[in-house]
Amino acid sequence: MSSSSYAGGVGSGESRDYSDYFVLPAAPAQRSLWFVCQLNPSSNAAYNVVSAVRLTGELDVVLLQQAVNAVVARHESLRTGVGLVDGDPHQLVLPEALVSLPVVDCAGLPPGAAEARVQTLAREQAAVPFALDAPPLLRLVLVREAPDRHTLIVTIHHLVCDSWSMDVFYGDLADAYRGLREHGEAGLGEPAVQYADYVGWLEEQLAGERMERMIAHWQAALSGTAPLELPVDRPRELGRGGDGGRVEARLDGVTTAALEELAKRSGGTLFMVLLTGFMATLARVTGQEDVVVGTPVAGRHHPDAERLVGFFANTLVLRARLPLLGGFGTAAEVVRDACLSAFSHDRMPFDRLVQEMRQTRALERNPLFDVMFSMPNTPAAEVRLPGLTMAPVELTRTAAKFDLWLTVLPDGDGLRLQLDYDRGLYDEATAARIVELHRLVLADALRDPAVPVGALPLAADPAPARTAGGQDPAGVPARVTVAELLAERGADSMVLSSADAVLTLGELREWAADLAGRLRAEGIAGPDVRVTTPPVPSAALVAVLLAVFEVGAVPAYGQRHDRAGAFVRRAEQEDGGWLITTGPRFDPVEDTAASGPDAPAWSAQDTDPEGAGAALSHGALAAALAAVADRLGVTPEDDVLLLDGGAPPSLVDLLMPLAHARSLMLSGVQLAPAGPPGAFVLADPPTWRRVLTEGWEPPPGARLVCVGEVLAPDLVDMLARTGRTVFLGRPGPGATAAPAALAPLDEGRGRRLGPAPAGVVRSVLDVLGRPVSAGLVGELSVADGTGAAVPVGLRCRLARDGALDVVGPGEGRLFAGDRAVPAAAVERVLTGSRGWRPRR
Repeated sequence: MSSSSYAGGVGSGESRDYSDYFVLPAAPAQRSLWFVCQLNPSSNAAYNVVSAVRLTGELDVVLLQQAVNAVVARHESLRTGVGLVDGDPHQLVLPEALVSLPVVDCAGLPPGAAEARVQTLAREQAAVPFALDAPPLLRLVLVREAPDRHTLIVTIHHLVCDSWSMDVFYGDLADAYRGLREHGEAGLGEPAVQYADYVGWLEEQLAGERMERMIAHWQAALSGTAPLELPVDRPRELGRGGDGGRVEARLDGVTTAALEELAKRSGGTLFMVLLTGFMATLARVTGQEDVVVGTPVAGRHHPDAERLVGFFANTLVLRARLPLLGGFGTAAEVVRDACLSAFSHDRMPFDRLVQEMRQTRALERNPLFDVMFSMPNTPAAEVRLPGLTMAPVELTRTAAKFDLWLTVLPDGDGLRLQLDYDRGLYDEATAARIVELHRLVLADALRDPAVPVGALPLAADPAPARTAGGQDPAGVPARVTVAELLAERGADSMVLSSADAVLTLGELREWAADLAGRLRAEGIAGPDVRVTTPPVPSAALVAVLLAVFEVGAVPAYGQRHDRAGAFVRRAEQEDGGWLITTGPRFDPVEDTAASGPDAPAWSAQDTDPEGAGAALSHGALAAALAAVADRLGVTPEDDVLLLDGGAPPSLVDLLMPLAHARSLMLSGVQLAPAGPPGAFVLADPPTWRRVLTEGWEPPPGARLVCVGEVLAPDLVDMLARTGRTVFLGRPGPGATAAPAALAPLDEGRGRRLGPAPAGVVRSVLDVLGRPVSAGLVGELSVADGTGAAVPVGLRCRLARDGALDVVGPGEGRLFAGDRAVPAAAVERVLTGSRGWRPRR
């Protein structure tokens, strides 16, 4: 026994005298959980293990009290707390302890009311935290519902017990009561070892090279994991708490038998097939193919530990990279291999694993994973005692230790899917949708195991194939071109300012007309000619675009002409101020018609490097300008400032102000001008981050517009802190397309996709090109001029209300800082680099 008085440390409050306790080393899991409870005191009660049994028949309450104390005397853990000793958590073991058994009499209540009272008392007991260094961490309440009907509610802190321990506790309680009733003594005896002995034995087993091999295995298995972007209904940093809810679904006997047969064919177990279905569901609601979940294991690696109460349970991390284009059968094989690998290394203490992985920790998340999956091997059974029976009682209260915890339980000839969820994060409808999707995934997998995982579940109700933006803006005629929009404006109605020139709209037209004449003289005209020009925001760039439109050619960004095209740039030293080069020799053209509404305004290969989608027409470009102006509320009295960040500018950003605003100011890359008061300020995310970090102050009353594939939360916060009106948007598929979304900043903070501008038709599609159903993730696409769906490079989740939440980059894309880049380009750079190898 300890002979000294020890002072508590972090979170321990006043100094405590532990001289009446045996002070023993704490198990690694106990140390980890103790620290969790100190860092987040509200989690203390969340780790209360609450259970209940119904005692039907003639109960001797005095003998039950004696039986409880006999069990407490047998198991050292039931007399143990955890506190700081010499700066480290230690087990504090009382030599002996008696536990009271208060009785609550509900015999006068109707049966239904008495049952409700049991559930209420269980919730109340679960919500009361323990003083962790004041054992025993055990309390009981006996509810008398009728003379021959009692319910025993048992609350033990997880620091000193686990699920297996509760079976041991009730088994020993039954044996002690039987012995007292039949022989006058409990007769439990002393166990061969106590929990502290097992802790010492396991530490020896995991010392030296064994632990080094275990660490190496798990570091390789879990390297590069990322948190699942689960469909939370409230912000994680605000909503997470300890209160849990529960939803359920049932698999009938026929389905269960079919799943067992599928497990045999895949060379796995029913556990593995059910886990595959759950992982596939998580992949579909997150859009992530790399899925990580936890599962509890008994952690009793010595026969003498099987009949002990204590915190033995360990947690295994199961990681599977699901082939979204592969069938469920293939996914089941992947999950089977992941399970076999993990269970063959199940002695790795979870808390040690967390330390060795060295991942950045966040209080709003659990380490390594946020979702658990379990399938208890044996259900609790009824026990017959002298004069009564003892049967488990299902309690409705749950504590949320994780975001989601799916437990699969036997239910007659079928199975029950029981999903516990954190009420602070999820609405009941969201949790119910997830468990229903899991049921549907399993049903579809049985019908056709070859269906791609990325298309499951097929049986879910699909969303409408297309969702359109608002109505066409008032006053915009159908089938109009940009040239026709500009022709309707007066020569002095708009001013363009840039480093190379300050021009009225009339002067800009003269520039463009002069260049168009020179292009015709070189034979550069018609929709078969592609004219490239440097992508530098300037008056010259705008003039080139208008001139190319006038001669009916197709513009593109570039630094040289292609084999069958031409190149144009401003060059003061050249005759007429323009440098024009061509590939082939063209015959001069006296006159050509300007591009019509159906003519291409940008070539398909520049819209989509992979070649998907049709070329965007002049009519579509003009409609995009009108839609953006309408969504932002741009009027002929407004000014627009376009900040240059070095990336090729969007044609919509360049031309919309010419058609709808009073002025357009083009900034240089290095210095952002002050800008006129109340101006619309347009920039992409990297440019906004640069200018705001450098301390640039937006004009008074400015309206800030940020359109990009990546809208990082910290950048959105920076924009919001300016105090100006902020519009956030996601780009469409190409330089001439309207944004796929554009709306004022709201509580979604950029994660929720705003409504589409007028005329933009978008859809969210699975790997088979089908519209996804509510709760699932797919590729965001917008319709091109032919009605075909063209991906925009984002994955979105379709919410129950039809809204879209951005969850990450689209297929073949990566987010790098504030930009999205093609994954193939990254791989090309990495290929050949020392130490790099492709993922298998």
